[in-house]
Amino acid sequence: MNAKLDFDATKLYEALKYQIHVAMEYCHTLEKDDVLWIEVFGDVTVEGRDQIEVKEYSDSLTDSHENFWNTLNNWLKPDFNHRQYANLVLLTTQAYGERAAIKDWDQWNADQRLAALQAILKDSEARFEAAALKKEAAADQSDESGAKASGPSKALTLQRKVMAQAMRESLIDALPKVKIITEQPDLVGLIARYKRAHLKSIHEHRMDDFLNDLFGFMTSAVKVTEGWRFTTAEFDRKFTELTARYMKGSVRFPRVNADEIERDAGTLNVRDRIYAKKLDEIGGDEDVILEATVDLLHAHKYIVELIKDCTTSQDDVESYSKSHMRTHSASRSALMTDIDETWSEEKTKRASLKFYHSRCGMDVVGLGGYEDTPAEFRNGIYHMLAEDVPASPAKEFHWRLWK
Repeated sequence: MNAKLDFDATKLYEALKYQIHVAMEYCHTLEKDDVLWIEVFGDVTVEGRDQIEVKEYSDSLTDSHENFWNTLNNWLKPDFNHRQYANLVLLTTQAYGERAAIKDWDQWNADQRLAALQAILKDSEARFEAAALKKEAAADQSDESGAKASGPSKALTLQRKVMAQAMRESLIDALPKVKIITEQPDLVGLIARYKRAHLKSIHEHRMDDFLNDLFGFMTSAVKVTEGWRFTTAEFDRKFTELTARYMKGSVRFPRVNADEIERDAGTLNVRDRIYAKKLDEIGGDEDVILEATVDLLHAHKYIVELIKDCTTSQDDVESYSKSHMRTHSASRSALMTDIDETWSEEKTKRASLKFYHSRCGMDVVGLGGYEDTPAEFRNGIYHMLAEDVPASPAKEFHWRLWK
Protein backbone atom coordinates (compact mmCIF):
# COMPACT_ATOMS: atom_id res chain seq x y z
CA MET A 1 0.00 0.00 0.00
CA ASN A 2 1.35 3.39 -0.99
CA ALA A 3 1.65 5.54 2.13
CA LYS A 4 1.69 8.86 0.30
CA LEU A 5 -0.65 11.43 1.82
CA ASP A 6 -4.18 11.54 0.37
CA PHE A 7 -4.33 13.74 -2.72
CA ASP A 8 -7.66 15.52 -2.37
CA ALA A 9 -8.31 19.25 -2.85
CA THR A 10 -7.33 20.07 0.73
CA LYS A 11 -4.10 18.10 0.46
CA LEU A 12 -3.35 19.77 -2.87
CA TYR A 13 -3.64 23.20 -1.25
CA GLU A 14 -1.56 22.12 1.74
CA ALA A 15 1.10 20.69 -0.59
CA LEU A 16 1.23 23.96 -2.52
CA LYS A 17 1.44 25.95 0.70
CA TYR A 18 4.26 23.69 1.89
CA GLN A 19 6.10 24.22 -1.39
CA ILE A 20 5.71 28.01 -1.15
CA HIS A 21 7.09 28.03 2.39
CA VAL A 22 10.09 26.01 1.21
CA ALA A 23 10.56 28.60 -1.56
CA MET A 24 10.40 31.38 1.03
CA GLU A 25 13.19 29.73 3.02
CA TYR A 26 15.33 29.40 -0.10
CA CYS A 27 14.72 33.08 -0.94
CA HIS A 28 16.80 33.91 2.15
CA THR A 29 19.75 32.03 0.62
CA LEU A 30 19.77 34.02 -2.63
CA GLU A 31 22.84 35.95 -3.66
CA LYS A 32 22.58 39.39 -5.26
CA ASP A 33 21.86 38.32 -8.84
CA ASP A 34 20.08 35.02 -8.13
CA VAL A 35 16.59 34.24 -9.40
CA LEU A 36 14.18 31.75 -7.82
CA TRP A 37 11.43 30.03 -9.79
CA ILE A 38 8.42 28.06 -8.57
CA GLU A 39 6.87 25.25 -10.65
CA VAL A 40 8.59 26.32 -13.89
CA PHE A 41 11.61 23.99 -13.90
CA GLY A 42 10.53 21.86 -10.95
CA ASP A 43 9.05 22.44 -7.52
CA VAL A 44 11.55 25.14 -6.48
CA THR A 45 14.53 26.27 -8.55
CA VAL A 46 17.36 28.69 -7.92
CA GLU A 47 18.53 29.51 -11.42
CA GLY A 48 21.92 27.97 -12.16
CA ARG A 49 22.32 26.69 -8.61
CA ASP A 50 19.67 24.41 -7.06
CA GLN A 51 16.78 22.35 -8.35
CA ILE A 52 14.69 21.25 -5.39
CA GLU A 53 11.98 18.60 -5.46
CA VAL A 54 9.69 18.99 -2.44
CA LYS A 55 7.96 15.79 -1.32
CA GLU A 56 5.56 15.01 1.51
CA TYR A 57 5.24 11.32 2.40
CA SER A 58 4.21 9.71 5.66
CA ASP A 59 6.21 6.47 5.35
CA SER A 60 9.96 5.81 5.47
CA LEU A 61 12.42 6.49 2.68
CA THR A 62 13.67 3.03 1.71
CA ASP A 63 16.16 1.99 -0.94
CA SER A 64 13.39 1.13 -3.40
CA HIS A 65 10.95 3.89 -2.50
CA GLU A 66 9.12 5.39 -5.44
CA ASN A 67 9.83 8.92 -4.19
CA PHE A 68 13.60 8.47 -4.52
CA TRP A 69 13.60 6.70 -7.87
CA ASN A 70 10.91 8.85 -9.47
CA THR A 71 12.87 11.97 -8.55
CA LEU A 72 16.04 10.53 -10.10
CA ASN A 73 14.05 9.57 -13.19
CA ASN A 74 12.66 13.10 -13.56
CA TRP A 75 16.13 14.61 -13.34
CA LEU A 76 17.38 12.27 -16.08
CA LYS A 77 14.60 12.97 -18.57
CA PRO A 78 15.94 14.40 -21.86
CA ASP A 79 13.80 17.54 -21.57
CA PHE A 80 15.37 18.41 -18.21
CA ASN A 81 18.94 19.69 -18.41
CA HIS A 82 20.37 18.85 -14.99
CA ARG A 83 23.82 19.98 -16.11
CA GLN A 84 22.83 23.62 -15.57
CA TYR A 85 22.52 23.06 -11.80
CA ALA A 86 25.15 22.65 -9.11
CA ASN A 87 22.76 20.80 -6.78
CA LEU A 88 19.85 18.43 -7.33
CA VAL A 89 17.98 18.31 -4.04
CA LEU A 90 15.34 15.85 -2.88
CA LEU A 91 13.74 17.49 0.14
CA THR A 92 11.32 15.16 1.89
CA THR A 93 9.37 14.80 5.11
CA GLN A 94 10.46 11.15 5.26
CA ALA A 95 13.05 9.64 7.57
CA TYR A 96 15.33 6.93 6.21
CA GLY A 97 14.11 3.39 6.69
CA GLU A 98 15.96 1.44 9.36
CA ARG A 99 17.68 -0.82 6.81
CA ALA A 100 18.04 1.75 4.01
CA ALA A 101 21.53 1.74 2.53
CA ILE A 102 21.00 5.20 1.02
CA LYS A 103 21.02 6.79 4.48
CA ASP A 104 24.79 6.99 3.92
CA TRP A 105 24.27 8.84 0.63
CA ASP A 106 25.98 12.05 1.72
CA GLN A 107 29.12 10.13 2.74
CA TRP A 108 29.48 8.39 -0.63
CA ASN A 109 31.35 9.58 -3.68
CA ALA A 110 29.84 9.24 -7.16
CA ASP A 111 31.25 5.72 -7.74
CA GLN A 112 29.87 4.50 -4.41
CA ARG A 113 26.47 6.00 -5.18
CA LEU A 114 26.38 4.28 -8.56
CA ALA A 115 27.40 0.96 -7.01
CA ALA A 116 24.64 1.32 -4.40
CA LEU A 117 22.02 1.97 -7.08
CA GLN A 118 23.23 -1.06 -9.04
CA ALA A 119 22.99 -3.20 -5.90
CA ILE A 120 19.46 -1.95 -5.21
CA LEU A 121 18.36 -2.79 -8.76
CA LYS A 122 19.99 -6.22 -8.57
CA ASP A 123 18.17 -6.96 -5.32
CA SER A 124 14.86 -5.74 -6.75
CA GLU A 125 15.28 -7.89 -9.87
CA ALA A 126 16.07 -10.93 -7.72
CA ARG A 127 12.97 -10.39 -5.60
CA PHE A 128 10.84 -9.86 -8.70
CA GLU A 129 12.18 -13.06 -10.28
CA ALA A 130 11.67 -15.02 -7.05
CA ALA A 131 8.10 -13.77 -6.80
CA ALA A 132 7.43 -14.71 -10.42
CA LEU A 133 8.83 -18.24 -9.90
CA LYS A 134 6.77 -18.66 -6.74
CA LYS A 135 3.63 -17.60 -8.55
CA GLU A 136 4.43 -19.90 -11.46
CA ALA A 137 4.94 -22.84 -9.09
CA ALA A 138 1.67 -22.08 -7.34
CA ALA A 139 -0.10 -21.96 -10.70
CA ASP A 140 1.37 -25.36 -11.69
CA GLN A 141 0.17 -26.93 -8.45
CA SER A 142 -3.34 -25.63 -9.02
CA ASP A 143 -3.31 -26.64 -12.71
CA GLU A 144 -3.89 -23.04 -13.79
CA SER A 145 -2.33 -23.13 -17.22
CA GLY A 146 -1.79 -19.90 -19.10
CA ALA A 147 -2.01 -17.70 -16.00
CA LYS A 148 -0.86 -14.19 -16.82
CA ALA A 149 2.47 -13.26 -15.21
CA SER A 150 2.50 -10.17 -13.02
CA GLY A 151 4.46 -7.23 -14.38
CA PRO A 152 7.15 -5.35 -12.48
CA SER A 153 6.13 -2.90 -9.77
CA LYS A 154 6.22 0.82 -10.45
CA ALA A 155 9.33 1.10 -8.29
CA LEU A 156 11.16 -1.57 -10.30
CA THR A 157 10.06 0.04 -13.57
CA LEU A 158 11.54 3.34 -12.40
CA GLN A 159 14.76 1.63 -11.29
CA ARG A 160 15.14 0.03 -14.71
CA LYS A 161 14.67 3.41 -16.42
CA VAL A 162 17.21 5.15 -14.21
CA MET A 163 19.79 2.35 -14.51
CA ALA A 164 19.32 1.78 -18.25
CA GLN A 165 22.55 1.88 -20.21
CA ALA A 166 21.18 4.68 -22.37
CA MET A 167 20.90 6.83 -19.23
CA ARG A 168 24.28 5.94 -17.78
CA GLU A 169 26.27 8.97 -18.95
CA SER A 170 23.60 11.38 -17.73
CA LEU A 171 23.28 9.47 -14.44
CA ILE A 172 27.03 9.58 -13.79
CA ASP A 173 26.99 13.36 -14.40
CA ALA A 174 24.04 13.83 -12.06
CA LEU A 175 25.04 11.63 -9.12
CA PRO A 176 27.68 13.94 -7.57
CA LYS A 177 25.09 16.73 -7.42
CA VAL A 178 22.27 14.75 -5.82
CA LYS A 179 21.52 15.70 -2.22
CA ILE A 180 18.87 14.10 -0.01
CA ILE A 181 17.42 16.20 2.81
CA THR A 182 15.21 14.06 5.03
CA GLU A 183 13.01 14.46 8.11
CA GLN A 184 11.67 17.85 7.15
CA PRO A 185 8.85 19.09 9.40
CA ASP A 186 5.23 19.12 8.35
CA LEU A 187 3.60 22.40 7.33
CA VAL A 188 2.96 23.52 10.91
CA GLY A 189 6.53 22.70 11.87
CA LEU A 190 7.90 24.38 8.76
CA ILE A 191 6.06 27.61 9.59
CA ALA A 192 7.25 27.46 13.20
CA ARG A 193 10.84 26.98 12.02
CA TYR A 194 10.56 29.95 9.67
CA LYS A 195 9.27 32.16 12.49
CA ARG A 196 12.19 31.17 14.73
CA ALA A 197 14.76 31.71 12.00
CA HIS A 198 13.52 34.88 10.32
CA LEU A 199 10.87 36.67 12.40
CA LYS A 200 12.64 37.25 15.71
CA SER A 201 12.19 41.02 15.38
CA ILE A 202 8.44 40.73 14.73
CA HIS A 203 5.75 41.01 17.40
CA GLU A 204 4.67 37.45 18.19
CA HIS A 205 1.00 38.30 17.73
CA ARG A 206 1.77 39.79 14.29
CA MET A 207 3.86 36.91 12.93
CA ASP A 208 0.88 35.25 11.27
CA ASP A 209 -0.09 38.56 9.65
CA PHE A 210 3.48 38.91 8.39
CA LEU A 211 3.45 35.40 6.92
CA ASN A 212 0.02 35.84 5.37
CA ASP A 213 1.19 39.02 3.62
CA LEU A 214 4.40 37.37 2.46
CA PHE A 215 2.49 34.29 1.26
CA GLY A 216 0.15 36.60 -0.66
CA PHE A 217 3.16 38.22 -2.32
CA MET A 218 4.60 34.82 -3.25
CA THR A 219 1.29 33.64 -4.75
CA SER A 220 0.02 36.84 -6.37
CA ALA A 221 -1.92 36.41 -9.60
CA VAL A 222 0.68 38.40 -11.52
CA LYS A 223 3.47 36.10 -10.36
CA VAL A 224 1.57 32.91 -11.07
CA THR A 225 0.37 33.92 -14.54
CA GLU A 226 3.38 35.84 -15.83
CA GLY A 227 6.14 33.49 -14.66
CA TRP A 228 6.53 32.40 -11.07
CA ARG A 229 9.85 34.20 -10.69
CA PHE A 230 11.48 36.14 -7.85
CA THR A 231 14.67 38.18 -7.90
CA THR A 232 16.70 38.72 -4.77
CA ALA A 233 15.94 42.44 -4.85
CA GLU A 234 12.16 42.13 -5.01
CA PHE A 235 11.97 39.49 -2.27
CA ASP A 236 14.29 41.52 -0.01
CA ARG A 237 12.26 44.65 -0.72
CA LYS A 238 9.00 42.96 0.29
CA PHE A 239 10.55 41.37 3.38
CA THR A 240 11.96 44.73 4.48
CA GLU A 241 8.60 46.42 3.94
CA LEU A 242 6.78 43.81 6.04
CA THR A 243 9.44 43.93 8.74
CA ALA A 244 8.96 47.68 9.07
CA ARG A 245 5.21 47.16 9.29
CA TYR A 246 5.19 44.43 11.92
CA MET A 247 8.45 44.70 13.83
CA LYS A 248 8.85 45.16 17.58
CA GLY A 249 9.68 48.63 18.78
CA SER A 250 9.47 51.56 16.40
CA VAL A 251 10.82 52.66 13.07
CA ARG A 252 12.18 56.15 12.54
CA PHE A 253 11.32 58.36 9.60
CA PRO A 254 14.13 58.91 7.10
CA ARG A 255 16.04 62.16 7.33
CA VAL A 256 15.64 64.80 4.64
CA ASN A 257 17.45 68.08 4.05
CA ALA A 258 14.96 70.60 5.46
CA ASP A 259 17.12 73.65 4.59
CA GLU A 260 17.34 72.59 0.96
CA ILE A 261 13.58 71.98 0.80
CA GLU A 262 12.86 75.46 2.22
CA ARG A 263 15.21 77.05 -0.32
CA ASP A 264 13.52 75.17 -3.15
CA ALA A 265 10.07 76.19 -1.91
CA GLY A 266 11.10 79.86 -1.93
CA THR A 267 11.98 79.72 -5.62
CA LEU A 268 8.71 78.17 -6.80
CA ASN A 269 5.77 80.04 -8.28
CA VAL A 270 2.82 78.05 -6.97
CA ARG A 271 -0.02 80.56 -7.32
CA ASP A 272 -1.69 78.44 -10.01
CA ARG A 273 -1.48 75.23 -7.99
CA ILE A 274 -4.80 73.99 -6.64
CA TYR A 275 -3.61 73.72 -3.03
CA ALA A 276 -2.42 77.36 -3.15
CA LYS A 277 -5.72 78.57 -4.59
CA LYS A 278 -7.61 76.78 -1.81
CA LEU A 279 -5.49 78.62 0.76
CA ASP A 280 -5.83 81.93 -1.05
CA GLU A 281 -9.64 81.71 -1.02
CA ILE A 282 -9.68 81.53 2.80
CA GLY A 283 -7.33 84.50 3.18
CA GLY A 284 -4.03 82.65 3.38
CA ASP A 285 -1.20 85.11 2.73
CA GLU A 286 2.19 84.55 1.12
CA ASP A 287 3.69 83.18 4.32
CA VAL A 288 0.87 80.65 4.73
CA ILE A 289 1.24 79.47 1.13
CA LEU A 290 5.05 79.29 1.45
CA GLU A 291 4.77 77.18 4.60
CA ALA A 292 2.28 74.92 2.83
CA THR A 293 4.68 74.55 -0.09
CA VAL A 294 7.47 73.56 2.30
CA ASP A 295 5.19 70.92 3.85
CA LEU A 296 4.14 69.62 0.43
CA LEU A 297 7.76 69.25 -0.72
CA HIS A 298 8.60 67.52 2.56
CA ALA A 299 5.80 65.00 2.02
CA HIS A 300 6.91 64.21 -1.52
CA LYS A 301 10.52 63.75 -0.40
CA TYR A 302 9.55 61.59 2.59
CA ILE A 303 7.40 59.32 0.43
CA VAL A 304 10.23 58.80 -2.06
CA GLU A 305 12.64 57.91 0.75
CA LEU A 306 10.18 55.65 2.59
CA ILE A 307 9.41 53.60 -0.50
CA LYS A 308 13.05 53.56 -1.60
CA ASP A 309 14.06 52.21 1.82
CA CYS A 310 11.34 49.53 1.50
CA THR A 311 10.08 50.48 4.95
CA THR A 312 6.59 51.22 3.67
CA SER A 313 4.61 50.90 0.45
CA GLN A 314 2.51 53.14 -1.75
CA ASP A 315 -0.55 51.31 -0.43
CA ASP A 316 0.39 52.29 3.14
CA VAL A 317 0.71 55.95 2.13
CA GLU A 318 -2.63 55.87 0.31
CA SER A 319 -4.31 54.28 3.31
CA TYR A 320 -2.83 56.98 5.57
CA SER A 321 -4.08 59.69 3.18
CA LYS A 322 -7.60 58.23 3.02
CA SER A 323 -7.77 58.11 6.81
CA HIS A 324 -6.86 61.80 7.03
CA MET A 325 -9.37 62.64 4.33
CA ARG A 326 -12.12 61.04 6.40
CA THR A 327 -11.21 62.80 9.65
CA HIS A 328 -10.74 66.12 7.85
CA SER A 329 -14.14 65.88 6.17
CA ALA A 330 -15.84 65.00 9.45
CA SER A 331 -14.21 67.93 11.29
CA ARG A 332 -15.07 70.35 8.49
CA SER A 333 -18.69 69.20 8.35
CA ALA A 334 -19.02 69.61 12.12
CA LEU A 335 -17.82 73.24 11.96
CA MET A 336 -20.02 74.05 8.98
CA THR A 337 -23.13 73.21 11.01
CA ASP A 338 -22.42 76.27 13.20
CA ILE A 339 -22.33 78.66 10.25
CA ASP A 340 -25.55 80.29 9.10
CA GLU A 341 -26.66 83.09 6.78
CA THR A 342 -25.91 85.74 9.41
CA TRP A 343 -22.17 85.14 9.04
CA SER A 344 -20.38 87.61 6.81
CA GLU A 345 -17.99 86.46 4.10
CA GLU A 346 -15.08 87.87 6.06
CA LYS A 347 -16.09 86.07 9.25
CA THR A 348 -16.44 82.78 7.39
CA LYS A 349 -13.01 83.25 5.81
CA ARG A 350 -11.44 83.90 9.23
CA ALA A 351 -13.11 80.80 10.63
CA SER A 352 -11.82 78.80 7.66
CA LEU A 353 -8.26 80.06 8.14
CA LYS A 354 -8.50 79.27 11.85
CA PHE A 355 -9.69 75.76 10.92
CA TYR A 356 -6.66 75.40 8.62
CA HIS A 357 -4.19 76.40 11.32
CA SER A 358 -5.86 74.19 13.92
CA ARG A 359 -5.69 71.16 11.64
CA CYS A 360 -2.00 71.76 10.86
CA GLY A 361 -1.23 72.20 14.56
CA MET A 362 -2.92 69.03 15.77
CA ASP A 363 -0.94 66.12 17.20
CA VAL A 364 0.30 63.95 14.37
CA VAL A 365 -1.17 60.50 13.83
CA GLY A 366 1.76 58.21 13.09
CA LEU A 367 2.27 56.40 9.81
CA GLY A 368 2.31 52.65 10.48
CA GLY A 369 4.90 51.75 13.12
CA TYR A 370 6.87 55.01 12.87
CA GLU A 371 7.46 56.67 16.21
CA ASP A 372 8.24 60.14 14.91
CA THR A 373 5.99 60.93 11.94
CA PRO A 374 6.83 64.60 11.22
CA ALA A 375 4.15 67.29 11.14
CA GLU A 376 5.53 68.37 7.76
CA PHE A 377 4.68 64.94 6.36
CA ARG A 378 1.11 64.94 7.72
CA ASN A 379 0.50 68.54 6.64
CA GLY A 380 2.01 67.84 3.24
CA ILE A 381 -0.48 64.98 2.88
CA TYR A 382 -3.25 67.54 3.42
CA HIS A 383 -1.98 69.60 0.49
CA MET A 384 -1.60 66.51 -1.68
CA LEU A 385 -5.26 65.74 -0.92
CA ALA A 386 -6.15 69.32 -1.83
CA GLU A 387 -4.50 68.78 -5.23
CA ASP A 388 -6.57 65.68 -5.99
CA VAL A 389 -9.57 65.98 -8.27
CA PRO A 390 -12.18 63.45 -7.10
CA ALA A 391 -14.85 61.86 -9.26
CA SER A 392 -17.53 63.64 -7.22
CA PRO A 393 -17.24 67.34 -6.25
CA ALA A 394 -18.85 66.45 -2.91
CA LYS A 395 -15.71 64.48 -2.01
CA GLU A 396 -13.24 67.25 -2.81
CA PHE A 397 -10.82 68.38 -0.10
CA HIS A 398 -11.44 71.98 1.04
CA TRP A 399 -10.34 74.28 3.82
CA ARG A 400 -13.22 76.69 3.26
CA LEU A 401 -16.21 76.33 5.54
CA TRP A 402 -18.77 76.96 2.84
CA LYS A 403 -20.12 74.93 -0.03
